Amino acid sequence: MSTIKKQEINEFLIEDNSVLNTFRTLILFGKNTATYKFAFCHALMQQKPQDSIKYDDLRDDFVKELVNHYRHNKHQFVRGTTKLTDSIDLYLKGDQSETEWNSLLQVAENNIYNNVFDAFQNVGTGTIGDAYTLFEHDKKNRRIVLTDNTNLILENTEFIQDISAENQSRWNIVEEAWRSGLTPNLLVYDKDENTFYSESKQHERIGLRSAVDVLMPYQKGRCFYCNTSLDRYSDSQNDSFPDVDHFLPFAMMNQHKSITVNPNGVWNLVITCKQCNRGKDGKFDSIPDSQYFSKLLARNLLFVEEHKHSLRNSILLSLNAVDKQSVKSTMLGIYNVFKMIRGWKPKEFIYE
Repeated sequence: MSTIKKQEINEFLIEDNSVLNTFRTLILFGKNTATYKFAFCHALMQQKPQDSIKYDDLRDDFVKELVNHYRHNKHQFVRGTTKLTDSIDLYLKGDQSETEWNSLLQVAENNIYNNVFDAFQNVGTGTIGDAYTLFEHDKKNRRIVLTDNTNLILENTEFIQDISAENQSRWNIVEEAWRSGLTPNLLVYDKDENTFYSESKQHERIGLRSAVDVLMPYQKGRCFYCNTSLDRYSDSQNDSFPDVDHFLPFAMMNQHKSITVNPNGVWNLVITCKQCNRGKDGKFDSIPDSQYFSKLLARNLLFVEEHKHSLRNSILLSLNAVDKQSVKSTMLGIYNVFKMIRGWKPKEFIYE
């Protein structure tokens, strides 16, 4: 049984009892003091199904990806420098020879593995339950022993692609939030570029990957309205192509002077299928039915449960809120402006 203490996160885990959702929960909500868990997830996705994996078989992919991110953004840790960052700096400034690489691997091994394997399956001060366990850490034999849960992922190319994309997206958000000094930066959607951006303390615009990459994991890869499965790799003409939708239409919100929040904020964006967004009988500029408002509110409260970075900060700032209760009251106030309008809902709903 899960010992995760935060109700919204625990519900996110147990309402979809799938291995893919277990990985999503850990990637999205696991505590971040360093980006090691993302590097480990990347390295794990390079493996084949097997009973166990030795440290040595993970470390090259782990450290290569960590160095690749560090090369472009040194903010891979919450605080200051470490022996590992010093070693990466030394490696990047040097000839990057095999000898220097092996030296870096040794430092990484001494500073990472005892922590990352034990912490990966934790969320806050709790952990996922036995039914969700992905691996056991066998310190004595310097290996991790995989469960059937992980091997189910490693047997499925589509699952590997989804987890890898979501892991990289989350990694990018965390490192960019740390780069901006964990200021309460506002995440804003740029429709033309289909991406989120925020500003650093120096007012530098920081891109945070596509809106689809950022939001789809929280919807478990499905349309916000009809629940059909979405494919981020599909052609834009395909019904499974993911669209970005303003839950409360941009034009309608701008008509009401009493509404002062930014309609382009992450709080008002969802990922939908093409049909729900702009197909026959699609939503277009309609106000969604109240059941979908409740769903959006629950998702935004889930964001507020996250550790301190851009998504949490953006929800609070864009709604002029300070906690979950004020998020709820502000969103209810905005939705009530349109409550006399008959709510839109899709003609069909896909049940899993």
